[in-house]
Amino acid sequence: MQTTKELLAVAVGAQRWIDSHKHTTDHGVVWGLADEVPDKHFHSLYTGSAGISLFYLELFKATREATYLETAASAGSEIVQKIATLDRLPCAMMGGWGGYLFVLHELAKATGRAEFDEAARYCVQKQFDQSEPIGAGIGWVQEMPYAKLTGHSGTREIFDVAEGAAGAGLAWLYAHEEGVHDQALEWTRAAADRLLEVAEPAEGGLRWQLMNDIPWAFDAPNFAHGTAGVAYFLARLYEYTADRKYLDAAIAGAGHVMAMAESMEGGGHLVPHILNDGKPNRYYLGACHGPAGTARLFYLLGEVTGGPEWMVWSRGLDDGLVALGAPEERTRGFWNNISQCCCDAGIGDHAVSMYRVTGDNFYLNLAGRVADELVRRCVSDGETYRWPQAEHRGQPDFIQTQTGYMQGAAGVASFFVHLATTIEGNPVKIQFPDSPFGRLG
Repeated sequence: MQTTKELLAVAVGAQRWIDSHKHTTDHGVVWGLADEVPDKHFHSLYTGSAGISLFYLELFKATREATYLETAASAGSEIVQKIATLDRLPCAMMGGWGGYLFVLHELAKATGRAEFDEAARYCVQKQFDQSEPIGAGIGWVQEMPYAKLTGHSGTREIFDVAEGAAGAGLAWLYAHEEGVHDQALEWTRAAADRLLEVAEPAEGGLRWQLMNDIPWAFDAPNFAHGTAGVAYFLARLYEYTADRKYLDAAIAGAGHVMAMAESMEGGGHLVPHILNDGKPNRYYLGACHGPAGTARLFYLLGEVTGGPEWMVWSRGLDDGLVALGAPEERTRGFWNNISQCCCDAGIGDHAVSMYRVTGDNFYLNLAGRVADELVRRCVSDGETYRWPQAEHRGQPDFIQTQTGYMQGAAGVASFFVHLATTIEGNPVKIQFPDSPFGRLG
């Protein structure tokens, strides 16, 4: 493994490259999306300036270099102006109101500036205003995601963590815990009650899909778009309410995920990416549909119930990942992508967090291997670091060198900061609302 000095040097080198894509606006700063499209920019947590500003906050916490905090705040000022012009956004946590409320509140904590918290509260309210009463609670009917990838359009009620009600609920739990809005928990329960109503009996327990009546084959049991994520949200809500119906449903969801798991020859188990597309033995390994995401459910259930069997299942997913040769071996579900969402950086951050809660050197070794692989795969001139990648597995020839957090250099560099500072004994990581490690910081 590289030294902590070398790890931080990668993060700072990535920052230098990201900075070369910075644009000054009338209100602050934004960044170009990628080398290939330097004048195209977004503001979201997933791929835009909100996520990049979060990385700058982490780099400030790690180095105490004031210019990093100034840059993060300048991006926040631009975001405040941007969201004031928006009428509607999807309830997607990373690409919608929830992502903005998270970043703006983190900026408020770091800077003490009231306008950031006022804007975060505005985002909570806007997310509720765009919901509607449905069945036993509230939900969001919106344009189906991924129209460009699937060719399907139209509206549906969306349930999952990445695009729908479970993710909106996790953002609201963050708002409740942080005192951003006094109705956040009430609204979270309403969203959860609707999700209880749409749960489907399935092998091993209960399941939730991205949406009802999906017009393409997409029974995805893992974290981002399926059962593991919704069950995780319900278990998190149980922590705040002690209402047993939420925990019972979460455990039933975990039962279905376990029933779908398959044993790996080299040890451990993995849950297939999609169950009904006629393409068996495809296991994603990152956060969206792999162990770095799905293990969160089992870790959280262990924390909530005290049952050691849940941690056995969490570790088994990581053993399955290693059994497939990750991070050095690239497989069907571990393609030419290095980012927080889908592949290397997400695995690395998961491993660092697990090391922090378990002290198990298995995870520290895995994180070090991820760091080594990311350095091997980077493009560097000795001063800057960047990573060309294919964001989507189904578009392997569409390569971009992106700046963002969930897809791109900011998220990769965030992992390097997390690993270096953890080894030094003063960990720096701003944990997302969908993380079970929020207590760690």
